[in-house]
Amino acid sequence: MASNSKIKIKLQGHEKFALREGWLNKGLIMVKKNPAAFQGKEGPDIFGIGNNMVKSLRYWLKAFGLIEETPGKGANLTEMGELILQNDPYFEDIFTIWLLHSFIAKNKDEATSWYIFFNKVGVQDLEKDQIENILLREITKYASGITFSDKSVGNDLDVLLNMYGKTKEQNDPEDKNNSPLAQLGLIKNVGGKYSKNHPNRKDLNEWIILQELAYLLDGKESISIDDAINCENGLEKIYQLSAVTANELLDRLDSLEYIRVNRTAGLDVIYKSKDFTAISVVTEYYNKMR
Repeated sequence: MASNSKIKIKLQGHEKFALREGWLNKGLIMVKKNPAAFQGKEGPDIFGIGNNMVKSLRYWLKAFGLIEETPGKGANLTEMGELILQNDPYFEDIFTIWLLHSFIAKNKDEATSWYIFFNKVGVQDLEKDQIENILLREITKYASGITFSDKSVGNDLDVLLNMYGKTKEQNDPEDKNNSPLAQLGLIKNVGGKYSKNHPNRKDLNEWIILQELAYLLDGKESISIDDAINCENGLEKIYQLSAVTANELLDRLDSLEYIRVNRTAGLDVIYKSKDFTAISVVTEYYNKMR
């Protein structure tokens, strides 16, 4: 919404519409066909949704890192957007949903509330207004003097909790308003009180952790286990993993010889055994593991 020389924040880019099933698939297909799909007034006709929903879809595609826009030239798919369109265009693989979550939870410039919520807000058996007060406090600290509307933070939280906190078991499974991110199980809603939740281990494989390590190890040959788990954008914050589960997944990657985990003499360090990037990991997963 505003920026200074150091910090950029964005709140309420979604027009109060939570991500809906089918939107991203439609967005990727249409942008691939027509980079100018969002440029004129034809968006509602192109996408078959209302004008405000078109604005919301445009926002979600950027917030999840699926498109990039060039002023005056329209939008293009990112490398990750291309990979998903080619390999899982209907977002049926939960690995793909984890990729979306991984990106938006770290996207401080385009999805500030998501970044703050997952990195800096502890949620255990809290009502929405309590979470909102914490989120507002943390965004105010992060924004460092940038002015913004308190209401925009509340609207972001409404959408975030709606996207992550409802499940198909709580709603009509055929309801297309359901968000695909709910299946990650990261937020539990019991009687209007919310808690961050450990994901179901069977829904989270080592490949998603490997692509996260690609970011954490970018420009480095090693990282401490403690930093990988507990740092900003680390495994505990983004995936809400316990230390036990995180270490189990790291050991699995060690056995696959992508990394080497050294716990001797109190070192507790992760080393790269192979060169890999987030894109190469995702490509390999789609090519070999699906």
